Amino acid sequence: MQANTAHNADDAQDTPALEGIRVIDVSRVLAAPFCGQLLADMGADVIKVEGPKGDENRGWPPFNESGQSCNFMSVNRGKRGITLNLKTERGRELLYQLLEKADVLIHNYLPEVAAPLGIDEALFRQRFPHLIVCGISAFGAHGPMRNRPGYDSLLQAFSGIMGFTGERGGKSVRSGVSFVDMTTGVFAYSGVLSALMRRVRTGKGSNVQVSLLETAIALLSYHGVSWLEAGVLPEKEGSGLWNQVPYQAFQCQDKELATGALNDATWRRMCDAIGRPDLRDDPSLATNAQRLERREEVIGIFAEAFRHDTAAAWTERLGERGVPVAPMHTVADALTHEQSLANQMVMQMTDQDGRSLRLLGMPFKIGHPASFARRPPPRLGEHTDEVLQELASLSPQDLAALRAQEVI
Repeated sequence: MQANTAHNADDAQDTPALEGIRVIDVSRVLAAPFCGQLLADMGADVIKVEGPKGDENRGWPPFNESGQSCNFMSVNRGKRGITLNLKTERGRELLYQLLEKADVLIHNYLPEVAAPLGIDEALFRQRFPHLIVCGISAFGAHGPMRNRPGYDSLLQAFSGIMGFTGERGGKSVRSGVSFVDMTTGVFAYSGVLSALMRRVRTGKGSNVQVSLLETAIALLSYHGVSWLEAGVLPEKEGSGLWNQVPYQAFQCQDKELATGALNDATWRRMCDAIGRPDLRDDPSLATNAQRLERREEVIGIFAEAFRHDTAAAWTERLGERGVPVAPMHTVADALTHEQSLANQMVMQMTDQDGRSLRLLGMPFKIGHPASFARRPPPRLGEHTDEVLQELASLSPQDLAALRAQEVI
């Protein structure tokens, strides 16, 4: 993807931050593969190891024109892909050969499933003392539920997040995005980088433990501390926030927009925007605490005002007064908006069939233009021969024999 502004030529030639780091990614679905993708985007050589049938999310729709799962493609670009049957002794031996020349292993197998596949963190500490092993689970590495499977929606429910998501008086609602999965991938990435820094100082690898549960609990943030310290449980507030008024979505003539005043100065500007200086100057509404006491009245006034013009008109009117505002976009609106494109959040590459492929950009940038992996998400087993010849010194005859034995 072309940068839309000129940058210093030296920046474009910078060595990628993680060049020279090799990662073996034996994970599936979303959270752990996203960690691997972030590492690949930063220049690591990430080798995705799949069983003969492939990562389960290869079968999840929708599919693009090449028949590839959009779910799989969203978290696996930049990787080389191989198949290894870790249920076979020879498959496990080959995995260990790869680990001899690797810096990081990412997996998300439950403890009772991992051991028969040769993924044993205690063994790795002895055999590969340099290796950073990042294990990602649903409910954490300890406790009575450590061997239970779990997915994003289940942890939204278990953590309490789903319980206060939705409209007042309504049923609990799952967040529209798999934010627990994706944030777990980011936390895993952070843990791996921290372990790499530790290895620079000590020369030793580490075990990094991350889970959907720990992510979801951490994301409770002020909601969790509000209960721990003040005994206040969050309630369903729809698009709003229980401790700020006004701060929510409002219906305009054509569609909704989200806006709000998180401080008293913005409250006064917001009152000016809707033509209500009387509200601005009302001493009984001067602070957020006072507005909370008259919540329904305040929300009703603003709701009535916004109905009389379009979202675009209100967005301009509020924006020019410095009031935070955002129209209620669809995904299509967001991904075609000039602001998203200016920040390189849609990237282009060519897939194995020569077709143009569009994927989401990196959420953080290092250098100009921003770095990201140029390799498209791998087809199942696409790089098996290449990787095993390179890292395990196998001959074409060896590879043919392994295929006959259903090891690769």
